[in-house]
Amino acid sequence: MKNSQFDLKVRIKQSLDALHMFQKAEHIPELVTLAAYICFMDVDFARSLEKLSKTKVKDEIKQFLCETDLKFIDALVTEKLDEVEFSIILRAFIEAFTSYGNAEDYGKAVAQVLAEVLADEFNYEFFSSNEILANLVKALVGDQQINRFYDGASGIGLIASKINAQDYYLRDINQLPLAMAEILFKLAGKRLDCQLQDSLTENELSNEVDLVVSTPPFGERINPNALKSTSYLRHLSKIMPTNASDSAWIQQALYQLNETGKAFIQVPSGWLFRGGYDLALRSELIENDWIDSIILLPKGFMQHSRIETILLVLNKGEKQHNGVQLIDISQFVKRQVLRSTISDEDLQHIASVFHGKADEDVCKIVTVDEIRSNDMNLSFNKYFINEIQIKRLDLVQEHQKLQELEKDFIGAQTKLHKLLEQCGQNTR
Repeated sequence: MKNSQFDLKVRIKQSLDALHMFQKAEHIPELVTLAAYICFMDVDFARSLEKLSKTKVKDEIKQFLCETDLKFIDALVTEKLDEVEFSIILRAFIEAFTSYGNAEDYGKAVAQVLAEVLADEFNYEFFSSNEILANLVKALVGDQQINRFYDGASGIGLIASKINAQDYYLRDINQLPLAMAEILFKLAGKRLDCQLQDSLTENELSNEVDLVVSTPPFGERINPNALKSTSYLRHLSKIMPTNASDSAWIQQALYQLNETGKAFIQVPSGWLFRGGYDLALRSELIENDWIDSIILLPKGFMQHSRIETILLVLNKGEKQHNGVQLIDISQFVKRQVLRSTISDEDLQHIASVFHGKADEDVCKIVTVDEIRSNDMNLSFNKYFINEIQIKRLDLVQEHQKLQELEKDFIGAQTKLHKLLEQCGQNTR
């Protein structure tokens, strides 16, 4: 059981602050993850490391981890161990293990808190997504159990860690965040299939999952020749240009779904109205009724980018509404000094609107016919129009008011003249 006096998040942040005070530690995120895992596997071994020199610590850790089944552990155990006072990091997790009392409770607690701390303390772009988006997706998906979850650009798996699934399929082109994700999911006791790959060109067969959530990098250029034999591309009568990576990620997510699955993909809002290949894909998605909702994320929503983005929701199963649901959450996003936030109350309201609660100020459902009439343009300003209500005037009534005002004016003038006359007589 957890010691109610022990605050895991605060203790981890304290150890990070201590490291920053004494030395430059560019590799803290991965080494913190490594320390958490070592304590999980053998807390007594972790205690013994506190008494060793940096060089000896590195050798002992390498030998200790040789027996693990982690695929990407080498990305975390390098010369970096000579650059950081590892005992400071270890101490926080040794205390945590003592507080929780057993490996299972310790692992679940650390897996949840550590992912949030890393995303909060370090560069969001490196981790692929931030906590505000992860919390938004969690609110939209809810606590329902998902059989299979997939993310083709997972980073450390921050969003995945908040979703209740039986099996997780995480893919990333960078080995280091994937190595960290592998440990976080091991700590949590979750079943993970992680692969180091470029999801756009790997040509992986569909995993037929229930849910895809992906926050891929923006503005990547791709080689169309590498995609000619890729299974997930549908024939759109257009050759994919090098700057169509947004559409490629959308198609890749759609391909990974089963026949009733849903996908949440973050892409720049420009995808809603761009022509060419993007228009061809939009048209196909609309005509097949695969776009469930579009959630507008305002500028500044992501810390590492100021561009406006959307959360595109695809649905291969039965929808709750006809057409496309447009939701603008701008009014709920509060910009603070370093990052944006959404209160828990507002997250729940957004989720309730997403699932059908009426709120005309933020949500509008547009029909396919409306979208066709706008040349398949899904830009929000095409449908969210601030209408100016002009009140019709009753001319007879207004004329009567004018006559009454004129009568009052004449009466006031008469009184004024009498007062002036009296004043003149008194001064003679």
